[in-house]
Amino acid sequence: MKWLEKFQEYASGVLFVSGMLVSLYGVIMRYVFNMPPAWSLEIFETLMVWSIFIGFGMALRENHHIVVDLVYDRLPYGMKRILSVISNLFGLIFCIFMTYSGIVMTTLTKEQGTVTIDVGIPLWIPFLIMPVGMGLMAFYFLLKMIKALKGDKEEILGHLSHQQHTQQNQNQGPFHQEINV
Repeated sequence: MKWLEKFQEYASGVLFVSGMLVSLYGVIMRYVFNMPPAWSLEIFETLMVWSIFIGFGMALRENHHIVVDLVYDRLPYGMKRILSVISNLFGLIFCIFMTYSGIVMTTLTKEQGTVTIDVGIPLWIPFLIMPVGMGLMAFYFLLKMIKALKGDKEEILGHLSHQQHTQQNQNQGPFHQEINV
C-alpha cells in the first residue's frame, strides 16, 4: 500500500506544480508580453483536475475530508461503528457508480474521436481521471468500511479522538486527580 500512497502524493504534486507553472507562464505571456497563449488555459485545467481527483483519495485516506460530526461525537461507540460502516458503504456505492459513469464517458469520447478545441488533445485523456480518481476513492472507502466492521477505534473515533480516549484511560489510575487551572 505504501507504493500507492507515494505514487498518489508524487503524481498529485507534480500535476499541481505543473499546472501552476503553466498558469504562471500564461499570465506572464498575457500581461507582460501581450501575447496570450491559447493553449495554456486548456492545459492548466486538465492538470489541475487530474491533481484534484488524485487528491480526493489522499484526503479520504488521511481523513482530511469535510465532516459534520455535531451529533456523531455524542453517540455511543456502538452507534458510531454502525454509522461509520453505513457512511463508508454509501461512499463506496457512490464511487463505484461514478467510476462506472466515468468509464462510459471515457469510452464514448474515445469512440467519437472528440478532441479539445485549442490543443487537440483527445478528450478521453482528460476524462480518464474520472474513473481513475473515483476508483481510488472507492478503494479507500472499501478499506475504511472494512476497518469500521472490524471495530478499528482510530477509524471510528478519528485519530485525535482515539488518542484522547487512550490518554484518558491511561490517566484513570487510583491516584488520578484532575486539576483545572
